[in-house]
Amino acid sequence: MRIALLRRQSDHAWYSGADIQAYSTAHALRELGYQVHLGAHLPQEGYDLVHAFGTILEYIPLLREARQRGASLLLSPIFFKDISSPFKRVGVVSAPLWGMLSRRYRAQRELLRLADRLLPNTSAEQEQVRRYFRIPDDAFDVVPNGVDPRFAEGDPRLFRETFGIKGDFVLTVGRIERRKNQLRLVQALKGTGILLVVVGRSIAQAYLNRCKAIGGDQVLFLPPIDHDDPLLASAYASCRVFALPSLLETPGLSALEAGVAGARIVVTPIGGAREYFGDYALYPNPRSVASIREAVLQAWETPIDADTQRTYLLGQFSWRAIAVRTASVYQRLLSKS
Repeated sequence: MRIALLRRQSDHAWYSGADIQAYSTAHALRELGYQVHLGAHLPQEGYDLVHAFGTILEYIPLLREARQRGASLLLSPIFFKDISSPFKRVGVVSAPLWGMLSRRYRAQRELLRLADRLLPNTSAEQEQVRRYFRIPDDAFDVVPNGVDPRFAEGDPRLFRETFGIKGDFVLTVGRIERRKNQLRLVQALKGTGILLVVVGRSIAQAYLNRCKAIGGDQVLFLPPIDHDDPLLASAYASCRVFALPSLLETPGLSALEAGVAGARIVVTPIGGAREYFGDYALYPNPRSVASIREAVLQAWETPIDADTQRTYLLGQFSWRAIAVRTASVYQRLLSKS
């Protein structure tokens, strides 16, 4: 089986969750013995199937070309709309009515319908893509996101010593922006006496300024840490609670990584995180400061069986386990074609 994985080169200097998903899938498939090409363009040599990551319109001509060459096509949509308010939910539910007036909507729908199989990360994503674009239900195979087992081996001393942190703290990792919802998290912890450590790059300076103004000296803002840097695994290992109350996540790779490290997890319920964490996390309303505060304080005080949590998450969602599931979909598709 010759596999071409498509992932457009990121427009940013940092990896997104979709980038990590593509690169980690490629690495795990190679470890299983498959011949894998990963890039922003199709390889010159022959291939049996093409698997693209993200609902990226630039893929359309590439997938058309691959179809002409006789390849089977798969797409991980990595698509989920914010449904955290009634207004936004109405917009998503009514998409088939207004969508055909939108050039972008029509192009996204064409891309999705080009694929022989769609591989959403959660059943929640599958349902939204199905309803949003009117895709047949039998076009999907759910393949979850994965996590690297090395996050179970972080040394908590490295992060604390590097940044001079003493005592317990709440950690959040991700781009600083409205969708990641750091402002409400800052507001939720104000007055609790709990240190909040925010790791990430701001892509909205005014939003960052508001977070800093409200948080004061109870919030420590740190620059982004490379995904392969041992400091990141150390950060997860050293926090008491990891909080990711975003407006949506599918499910948030940083939350999975922190969960494997043994942190107590607070994560948004929007986007399918419950399908990963089950009872190993708390799920606040991301639009309610009070709900976020209650969940973080409950997690702060609740004992955790870190070993059981770690064993469960790695058993279900290691990249090797995800690669096995992905390859199974590939094989079924090729056997039919």
